[in-house]
Amino acid sequence: MRVVYAEAELKEASFMDQKQSFSTSDVAKYCHVTADTIRKWAEAGRINVFKTPGGHRRIRREELIAFLRENGIPLHSDLSHDGVKILIVDNDKTIIAVIKRFLEHAPTNFEISVASDGFEAGHQIGAFSPKVVFLDIRLSGIDGFEVCRRIKNSPDTVDTHVIAMTAFHEEEVVAEIQGVGAATCLKKPFTPDSLRRALAMVGIETG
Repeated sequence: MRVVYAEAELKEASFMDQKQSFSTSDVAKYCHVTADTIRKWAEAGRINVFKTPGGHRRIRREELIAFLRENGIPLHSDLSHDGVKILIVDNDKTIIAVIKRFLEHAPTNFEISVASDGFEAGHQIGAFSPKVVFLDIRLSGIDGFEVCRRIKNSPDTVDTHVIAMTAFHEEEVVAEIQGVGAATCLKKPFTPDSLRRALAMVGIETG
């Protein structure tokens, strides 16, 4: 999956995106092991390395990606740019973390962005162009009903899938949000199975 960074982190993320080779310490972080383990793998021929004129071990970007895929290690956001774009709109950090954790462990690659209110959601929808929006109904400023209505009324975003979320899962609330275009409405707190079913409803399989 890919995480879209906050503005303060964009310069660092952009720099990482441009790197074509990585140190053993960098690779260790991507593989969730120690740098010493990477050195041992290199000596055993498990991962291809080359040495710089200064004698430092480096791993080429394409070889790192191939190694991660061959060993079933999820690609970090810095390495993957071809995932399904998901926008999570909620001011509850726990809900955001639950969805992100689910997507990180899914076999599908995802690019993820986050917004905490309706105004920020509007900006992200225009700038990020998500395929799916996980949308909390009770937002400050512009509420989820209005955000969903605007998404579905714009020719530029009418094909964006909206998965609404609410702790107040009453029939009239669900009917209203689906009436303005949401594909489904999840009741908080939700389970991995409910997330999986919701994404399947909009054509995205997560295993």
